[in-house]
Amino acid sequence: MEPEAPPLRPSIQATLVVLAALTVYAPALGLGFVYDDFPLVEANPWIRSPAWLGDIFTQQLFGFVPNAEGSQAFYRPLVHVLLMVIHGVAGMATWAYHLAPVLLHATASLTVWALARRMSAGSVATALAAGLLFAVHPVHVEAVAWVSALMDMSAATAGLGMLWLLTTRPLTPLRAMAGAALWLVAALFKEPAVMLLPMLAAWELMATGSAHASVWRERALRFGPLGAAVLLYAVLRLNAVGWASVNSGWDTVPRDIAFLNVFPLLAHHVSLLSWPAVLSVFHPFEPATSVLAGRVLAGVAVAIGMGAGLVLLRRRAPAAWLGLAWLTLPLLPALHLRALSESAVAERYLYLPSAGFCLLAACAWGPLTKLARPAVAWTLGLVVFLGATARTEAQMETWQSDVTLWVNAVESSPGAVTPLVQLGEALLRAGEVEEAILALERARMLHPEHLNAASQLARAYVEAGRPAQARELMMTAVRAHPDASGFHFILGLAHRRLGEKEAALASFQVAAHLTPTSGDTRLELGEVLVELGRAAEALPSLEEALKRVADTPRAHRALAQAHRTLNHEEQARVHEQSARGSP
Repeated sequence: MEPEAPPLRPSIQATLVVLAALTVYAPALGLGFVYDDFPLVEANPWIRSPAWLGDIFTQQLFGFVPNAEGSQAFYRPLVHVLLMVIHGVAGMATWAYHLAPVLLHATASLTVWALARRMSAGSVATALAAGLLFAVHPVHVEAVAWVSALMDMSAATAGLGMLWLLTTRPLTPLRAMAGAALWLVAALFKEPAVMLLPMLAAWELMATGSAHASVWRERALRFGPLGAAVLLYAVLRLNAVGWASVNSGWDTVPRDIAFLNVFPLLAHHVSLLSWPAVLSVFHPFEPATSVLAGRVLAGVAVAIGMGAGLVLLRRRAPAAWLGLAWLTLPLLPALHLRALSESAVAERYLYLPSAGFCLLAACAWGPLTKLARPAVAWTLGLVVFLGATARTEAQMETWQSDVTLWVNAVESSPGAVTPLVQLGEALLRAGEVEEAILALERARMLHPEHLNAASQLARAYVEAGRPAQARELMMTAVRAHPDASGFHFILGLAHRRLGEKEAALASFQVAAHLTPTSGDTRLELGEVLVELGRAAEALPSLEEALKRVADTPRAHRALAQAHRTLNHEEQARVHEQSARGSP
């Protein structure tokens, strides 16, 4: 016998869901910036003034970074607009940048509850279970705690709002237009929002019976404004990035192997949703090459199970079928290996698919309650809720800083090189040079040819007062990779620290030729020219550096020294004053 639902009014249910989401993620307000937050927020000139709106809507995601190729197909202007609003209100206060995803997550959790309530015909147990599970699911930590994942969070939240508006009956023209507007907002935050269209079509298939005239009129009202929104998005995107495709780190994988890896990717993502025991900013992935590989077979089993569910649940449990469809459809872009960027597996990819997962899990709870007494069923639900909350809170601790983030990644994947290199970089930024050297030397032992490991280790040697080792390492690297500007730059740093100014000048000149827009290279080049008594030659490089480097006081001091060497006392005083007054 089905247990009686607790006497909870909808307003109380909604409040519980929102409070759960806010409470579990409140510690995020004390976090700082990590990883990609530095280029996206700290070094992003676009978020500092509305004057950049024209560039924001007509360029790719990292259009403000010279020669940014990895993001050439990413058109996500609204993330810059949102960051601009936050910057306008709170400047660079990190709590404000973390408050936005926390509030978005609470909104998304509330919307999942509302959708589950609608799809389950008002079932308190199903709606509450779906909303609470979504609110505290540990796989959401990356999306909520990482400012750079605002694009994922915002797209999913707007998309869920679009689904809630457009699954309303009767549908009014105002709701139809608002739903289309929300879809456009979602798409302008992140491209996978296109999968919201088949998600809406799946609901249409579930909820609509025989097609008569009134049904077709409603469909026209539902999908007509969406068509206009899709057209507008296409125009904006084509104007900004044209037909650019993702510059994938996996585009060299043969197509047949890429298709084969749909299955291990599916298995990995579903395991993160079902049993999020190992969570990390980095999930190593090596493409499978055999159909008999265990990961492939596991993925095939998952795919067969999901396919069978889509067939069997269609008539027997429509709400559960919709949950499975809403899990499957937005997950598809994350299964296309050749279209993925650096991360083949990432927890933030699961934010929207998890809404379907939570609806499916909540619907599965119904039959469970029929097989047990109500107290047993609700106790089990409470155990799952508390366990998920505890896992989420524990994972939040790893996002305290870049160092804790990558320590967790190294512990999760001790044989992977990337987390060690990222940990080394984080330790360097934190001033922990000797610890950075240990991490980077370990990375070099695992992968002697890893270019970033070599360059970061050489930089660490320079900062540790061991420039001779850095010079030896970079001279070998430059011979093997003469077009790598970063190697020439660090070699120049080593020469300069050793007092080899002419050699340093030559290295910086090559680096500047290879990457003429690098402010750091221009600054080092200008300073060395001043030290060599060639101040007049230094001025153009230093002026260019002033426009591009974050350390503007240092650039002003170098310019002051150059002008004083040339007896330009007035200009020297201006730059000295700017150096003292620069933030």
